[in-house]
Amino acid sequence: MTEIDRTTVESVVERHGLDTDEGTVGAFLEATREQAGQYDALAAAVPENDYRVDPSPGEDEYNAFRQRFELGGGDGPLSDLEMAVKENILVAGAPSTCGSPGFEFEPPHSATVVDRLVDADASLVGTTNMDEFAFYITGETCAHGPTRNPAVDGCVPGGSSSGSGAAVAAGYVDAALGTDTGGSVRIPASFCGVVGIKPTHQRVSRFGVVDLSQSLDHVGPLARDVETAARVLESIAGPDVADPSTRGTPAASAYADAVEGGVEGLDVAVVSEAMATSEDAVGARVSSAVDGLVDAGASADEVSLDGYATMGPAVGAIAGLEFAASVGANGASYATGTGTSEPLRGALADANGRGEFGENVAGLLVTNGVLTEGDGSAYVAAKGVQRQFTRAVRDALSEYDVLVTPTTPIPAPEFGELSGMEGLLRAVENTAPFNCTGTPAVSVPCGTVDGKPVGLQVVTDWNDEATALAVARAVEAQ
Repeated sequence: MTEIDRTTVESVVERHGLDTDEGTVGAFLEATREQAGQYDALAAAVPENDYRVDPSPGEDEYNAFRQRFELGGGDGPLSDLEMAVKENILVAGAPSTCGSPGFEFEPPHSATVVDRLVDADASLVGTTNMDEFAFYITGETCAHGPTRNPAVDGCVPGGSSSGSGAAVAAGYVDAALGTDTGGSVRIPASFCGVVGIKPTHQRVSRFGVVDLSQSLDHVGPLARDVETAARVLESIAGPDVADPSTRGTPAASAYADAVEGGVEGLDVAVVSEAMATSEDAVGARVSSAVDGLVDAGASADEVSLDGYATMGPAVGAIAGLEFAASVGANGASYATGTGTSEPLRGALADANGRGEFGENVAGLLVTNGVLTEGDGSAYVAAKGVQRQFTRAVRDALSEYDVLVTPTTPIPAPEFGELSGMEGLLRAVENTAPFNCTGTPAVSVPCGTVDGKPVGLQVVTDWNDEATALAVARAVEAQ
């Protein structure tokens, strides 16, 4: 039974302004012990898979891979694809560090998305490097060394799904999975010149994923082209009994068929705030691509989204406070989510005991950890801003079929060029807003600036990935 003492009960009684006389505290103490006994009788079920991979350390020119193994294969719908998954997407038997020097975990089970790829007979060949605990956007903060950009020598690949973006861009795999809290699938897609999809929030199960932020995280594919990305999304999307947040999510659609849907008659709106803060050359490439959509039968206009500039800081507050609260409690989170297994909680407790976090994550944990001990006003304010902006986007998407922005306001920067919160906020200017709204967003290459890829971001209404993919394919075909 969990040990409950009088002092602890008194502290909670005082917190809620209740009487602290001996009789009242004694009654609460007895009731709490009885309640704890009921809870302690619950068995902590640890999920397991009937397979375990036999991994070996990943080594490659771009430091894209963390572990190498062979899993899956067959003659199913993804049998022609070789794939990898970001290291925070668990694979049974493959050690995970989540890019951190102080975290080690060998999972007894795989993430639902991994099982779905195996069921579709994709060939999984490894896990990929990432920024520590998915908290950064350049691929430079991984404990195992920075990941390099195969598309642009001397420049970062983007993050935090840096290894997944690099592995696809280098041709090591046809597609890879990443996670996206404020742009971590779409930023490496933009910088590396590949396709990246952030689906509708809760469209894809996060069971078996080590979250940065439960209310903002998405799982999505990066791929060599739009059709491949659509095929992967079709295989991993849909409700999952292991992830309560996906209840009510529609079954997976025929995304691969939707790719060739065309843009005839679609109303496209370019977000003016995104164009205003992007480098001129980047904006010019996006404008040219939009002109191509008009030539293909779409109409184009501009739209202003009130509150757009505040979304980066809002994502920072929500993600930072949620992450600090979760890690500070060794993975316990009292909210709708997938739950954290006891083995993973033990690994997080060990990481907290070692205190070997990288500089960015240590700062995130301490500053936001202190704020979680306060009155919660920052979190409440950020969620309020999120609601207001979501309404603005919903209003815009009631008039237009598609919103378009540059994926990133800049092409891939050189190593060391972006740093700290200022660098993070610059990179996520156009991606973070749509983590707040939960709307699907696709990054597709639309040309280059000085030899560096430029990504165009297509945003559509909730659960309308099909239209986003059709528009992305039209851009790709230009």
